[in-house]
Amino acid sequence: MIFEERFNHVERQFLWHKQTLCTASGLSIRSNSTSWTGFHEALKGEDGTELVIGEHSDVEITFSQEVECLRLEYYVVSDFLCDDLHMLFDARNYDYDLVAPASRNFYWLTIEGSGFTDLLPGPISTLPYHQVIEGPFRRLTISTSQAGTVHIRKLEWTGTRRH
Repeated sequence: MIFEERFNHVERQFLWHKQTLCTASGLSIRSNSTSWTGFHEALKGEDGTELVIGEHSDVEITFSQEVECLRLEYYVVSDFLCDDLHMLFDARNYDYDLVAPASRNFYWLTIEGSGFTDLLPGPISTLPYHQVIEGPFRRLTISTSQAGTVHIRKLEWTGTRRH
């Protein structure tokens, strides 16, 4: 069975430190940082609301059941034009000598479940994009650096099947 969470039905709001929001699809979204995170109007693509994770933030998404595969739809907004150039060159593996070194870790994805933890770098995309994350896992944590914000448009996942 495929589950999906778009945030259109979520009231626009900030998530304060240690505040948890539960969705009808079975997600528990918790802000673990003192920086800002919340549900805001979409900037790119479809109209509606999206989960926005600000700089220096940490958001934990817990699923009601173990996830076999997750499709994360997102885009990244940088606060500085110079950072955009560095990150885009770095994401495409171009070796340019710019004013400052390119940031290699704009944000990180941590997946946890079944007794293991795995840390993955988050790919950079300034346009709506999707990343597929293989499971099994029960918890996804998205941690950002100082360079900007991650906008989560949609989560789509399948649960594990045990025989």
